[in-house]
Amino acid sequence: MTDDLARAQAAPAPDPIPLDQPEPIAGPHVQITEAAATPFDAGEVIERRDAYGRVPVVVRIRRQPPIRLEWILIAIALGASGVLLPLFLAVKAVVIVLAVLAVVAGFLSRIFLRIPAGTVGLVMRAGRHQRTLPNGVHRVNPALVLTHVVTTREIAFDVPVSEVQSSDGVGVMVDLLLTLRIEDAAKFAYNITTGDLDELVQAETQDAVRRLIRGIPALRALDLGSAEADVLRDIIDAKLEPHGVEARAVAFTRVTLPQELLASLAARRLAAVQLDEQAQSFELDKRRLSDQGALIAQEAEARRAAVEHEAQAEALRLAKLEERIAANPKAARYDLELARLRVAEHLAGNTRAIVTLDGADVGTSMLLARSAERDEIQPASGGEPDGSAPTA
Repeated sequence: MTDDLARAQAAPAPDPIPLDQPEPIAGPHVQITEAAATPFDAGEVIERRDAYGRVPVVVRIRRQPPIRLEWILIAIALGASGVLLPLFLAVKAVVIVLAVLAVVAGFLSRIFLRIPAGTVGLVMRAGRHQRTLPNGVHRVNPALVLTHVVTTREIAFDVPVSEVQSSDGVGVMVDLLLTLRIEDAAKFAYNITTGDLDELVQAETQDAVRRLIRGIPALRALDLGSAEADVLRDIIDAKLEPHGVEARAVAFTRVTLPQELLASLAARRLAAVQLDEQAQSFELDKRRLSDQGALIAQEAEARRAAVEHEAQAEALRLAKLEERIAANPKAARYDLELARLRVAEHLAGNTRAIVTLDGADVGTSMLLARSAERDEIQPASGGEPDGSAPTA
């Protein structure tokens, strides 16, 4: 049972309706209701909500005499006043004219019928249904009697379904909202009462829902959508068509599963989400490692290419050097000896270093070279004028 109906049943009984107001014909649990009124009050009554917030879908018209008695009584009163009271002749004439007008109004009220907006009217003649009148004002035969005013608006109908076992043995509760429309007002008014139609809609809808739920697993019920709603609508519409009512739409408002199953489903969905996140993280790590491997390979390839370029440059340099040495061997020999002497000079100050060039003692060679230089300089500077050698 829905919350609205539960509150409606828990609500206190409504106050009695005054005698001068039309009485509703329905109980608190009925959703399709009707009311009774006169032809002149039907437009107001079909828009009025009852104590439970429901609007009637049909107004039964109370039987009326062929003429409006109140206008006839007014005409009689006016005629008697004009005849019996001592009035001026002009006043009596006016009173009699008013009486005649009242009589005409009493008859004209049966010639014109007013059907409220958003409804159709059913008229009867000699106890048989004559025709259906659309909304508006109609001039009719006074012998026609307006019997019903039926709404043409769509009707929202809530259907709570008790627990139904699914194909896998799980209890499922489904609530639906039907949208109904009265297509044939005569069938609806004369073939079934509003209370019986209410029970019929409830029964047929619940039966259709039970058959649907028994054929699917419980978790599939959470995904009920427009396709299943259209199937239910076709089934329900076929049951209501003989009574002039059309099921225009079906909507699933609530699907309830056991709390244990919902908790398990939530846990499984959470695990699936976590696994998906882990898979995405794993793929990201794989891509990162792949990118790092590709980068390392690119760096190694770059270093190998650099070494190859450096080797090629060194080979080219050596080749050019060999060509130069082969072209100038004496100059090359000179450069080599000069380089050796420079190294020997740098090592001469180190008493612990002994450097040999071509098997000779570099230090000894340098000392002998310096002694020879001094021997050559001294005779030139310190000898006798006559050229005789000095004595030791």
